Amino acid sequence: MTRFVQAQRNVLNRWGLVLSLGIALSAGPFFCRTASADTSVATQPPITQQPVTQPADTQPTVTETAPASFDPADPPAGMFVDEWYTVLMGGRKCGQMRIRMDRVSSPDGDRIVTQTKMQMTVQRTGIEITVATYNKTTETLDGKPLSFRRETHLAQQPLIVEGTISNDEVRVVSSQLGQELPERTYALPRGAMMDWAVYREQFKRGLEPGTRYTLDLYEPSISLNRLCTADIEIQESETVDLYGRRVEAVRTRQVMHIPSGHDRSIPQETISWITPDGQNVRFEMSVMDMAVEVIAVPKSIAMAPNDPAELLLDMVIQLGRSLDADRLDQVTYRVRFEGQADESPLKDLPETAVQKITGHDENEALVQVTRPSALSETPPAIPLSESERARYLAASPVLNYHDPRIVELVEQAAGQETDPRRLAQQMMHFVDRYIEEKSFDIGFATASEVARSRQGDCTEHGVLLAAMGRAKDIPTRLVTGLLYVDAFAGRRDILAGHLWTQFWIDGQWVDLDATRPTMDPPPIYIALTFSAADDAGFADLIASTWLNIARLKIEVATTKTRQ
Repeated sequence: MTRFVQAQRNVLNRWGLVLSLGIALSAGPFFCRTASADTSVATQPPITQQPVTQPADTQPTVTETAPASFDPADPPAGMFVDEWYTVLMGGRKCGQMRIRMDRVSSPDGDRIVTQTKMQMTVQRTGIEITVATYNKTTETLDGKPLSFRRETHLAQQPLIVEGTISNDEVRVVSSQLGQELPERTYALPRGAMMDWAVYREQFKRGLEPGTRYTLDLYEPSISLNRLCTADIEIQESETVDLYGRRVEAVRTRQVMHIPSGHDRSIPQETISWITPDGQNVRFEMSVMDMAVEVIAVPKSIAMAPNDPAELLLDMVIQLGRSLDADRLDQVTYRVRFEGQADESPLKDLPETAVQKITGHDENEALVQVTRPSALSETPPAIPLSESERARYLAASPVLNYHDPRIVELVEQAAGQETDPRRLAQQMMHFVDRYIEEKSFDIGFATASEVARSRQGDCTEHGVLLAAMGRAKDIPTRLVTGLLYVDAFAGRRDILAGHLWTQFWIDGQWVDLDATRPTMDPPPIYIALTFSAADDAGFADLIASTWLNIARLKIEVATTKTRQ
């Protein structure tokens, strides 16, 4: 006889990955300077703001209620999981999440469809920004992955990525603004598990204290060809507070290893509580040193009004002294991590043609940044491999340079110029003039959106410039890091999150910042990570250093001024 039990619901908080990414991007690189519009560039009609709404296919056609219990080896037809959560940051309600699972019929056998919707509102210098993600996965009853769909609302128009899986390959198509990029194919990582497969496996493992195991999670919003390894530990039972309601639940610790650049991963710890009947009632995590709580609640509470937290002003680093950018040739920064040595992100600090790590241990690094014109010798050319060149030239959902609007802008900016360095300079100045509304009220727009809206902060300047460079067959990438700012929002002498662009010219990555255009940038930038902005979207913009920015202390060790 089949034994029906209460299934363990969402023990593995895979959506915590998406949540941490959304928070980091919302708080992340942002700085731009105020500038007036330049009437020398052709005007474009404004883009239409698309409201963030619940995707149509998440709405049930009839009133449905998830059963109280079911057999995870043979779940009932229709909806069998429907859970609502409220999301808090710093103790303030900022959003909600819904997770739904359905068993649906198909000609090739029944399927399990999992839909996850997260919507979150935050403040950046008092300006409210709403971001949302919708993820849908389809699997066989025994957990074999078949397809996924991801909608990301970070700016004005949704970015849609759809993937189909067969014969150990993932075929991906991306679209935005009615434009579809050519299909791209990736190898499916061996052992890949999506929602239902993870759900089934964790049910088999149980909640016995002391149980430890590892799962290989396939999360397309993070990486299309790498797995997120999850280390899971079942701990002891304890009393948990749920908005004044106290329940007994089993504490679990989960550490997700998020793939990042250079074949490394970023650990993200989550503590969750599971009731004896299997419901995940609460989880806690820290993103950029801000406490994040997700609590199971009725729909009415989940959908209650938000009281969003301010993110940007708590994420700047006080430098403690002023810098005269115009006179500086070189600055050596002392970067300290105030945390456990085994958690230190300083090993991930990158080097570039102008940024060198001159001293390093677990909790302290010396980062020397030099103005390009002040380098004692020309750095040796380092060729790009064929695969690297292809990656940094590819059109992607974020950098769709096949978009006719972007093609028009490239023609305006480039004219008849063919020299890569002069092209870079012309396009950098063009983007600075073209984005006429320098503002913080855009989450993270794609190049196609920026080409139409002419609005945004440093991220919008960076993605548009990167797309335009690729359109002229110049490899480009995005850089996230820190920028010295003498005054901002009542604070002085700070390092603020920033994004800029690099072009591959004459065997070197050349820094280009369209918010303050110059071919000889002063040493007031610290690079943290690089991104090709490929099909996975924005995930690789988030370095371990960026996620730990609240625990960094930076001071000036030495300076060299211009002669």
